[in-house]
Amino acid sequence: MTTDNPGVEDLLQQHKTALTEYRRWDEIVKQLLKGRRVKDLNQEDMEAYKIAAEKRDLAYDQMRHLERELLDDIPGASTEGYTPYKPGS
Repeated sequence: MTTDNPGVEDLLQQHKTALTEYRRWDEIVKQLLKGRRVKDLNQEDMEAYKIAAEKRDLAYDQMRHLERELLDDIPGASTEGYTPYKPGS
């Protein structure tokens, strides 16, 4: 997909990176839970689960914010009412 707007290309690349991170952390969460419930995890696995789940959720949140920014360029799909995403916020 190519566009005339370099800002859109940058947003698409950031979204792709966030999606890759989300998938990576989601896979780690799935492996930690494989065949178990959260309450069945030992202390070490629970700590790893908490970290992986938090990083997965942050990547998901970043993806959604970037999607909103991308939609702002499409007439009728504006997300003006939402706070713009600022990395690190």
